[in-house]
Amino acid sequence: MKVNVHHIISLHYTLVGSNNELISTTYGTSEPMVYLHGSGQMVKGFEQAVANAEIGQKLSLSLMPSQAYGLRNINKIQRIPTKYLRHEGTLVVGKKIHVNTDNGVKPGTVVKCGKFNVDVDLNHALAGKKLTFCVEIVAIRKATAKEIADGYMHKNLDGGN
Repeated sequence: MKVNVHHIISLHYTLVGSNNELISTTYGTSEPMVYLHGSGQMVKGFEQAVANAEIGQKLSLSLMPSQAYGLRNINKIQRIPTKYLRHEGTLVVGKKIHVNTDNGVKPGTVVKCGKFNVDVDLNHALAGKKLTFCVEIVAIRKATAKEIADGYMHKNLDGGN
């Protein structure tokens, strides 16, 4: 079976950044990563590269920022009064926080601290980075109608799919 839209894909991967720094891996864990192909859970370039892969196939994918998390956007750095971030505790440069926005809660990173204001970068942590995935397709199955409607894989209480 080949990967196609509305398939549940199980895979192991290693993700490295443009300086060959390890960002994430499933190797050495007990479980592969599982996602519903075509649901937008993975970046567009990843899904395009994995489309039509087969069980057991190993792929090396190099994605430019435009195919992954996009370019860094200077307009996503916002100055926020510290009083609105009290729930985050002590604020220091580099701290990962959550910010309430008009579009819901967004993750951000503190880039500058002042007495009354904090500058927060709301870009995705991997925005602007060239990413390389080494992927091994472990299993492929058709998604159920409920999984397709809900947009994610369901797991039975007994641990099966």
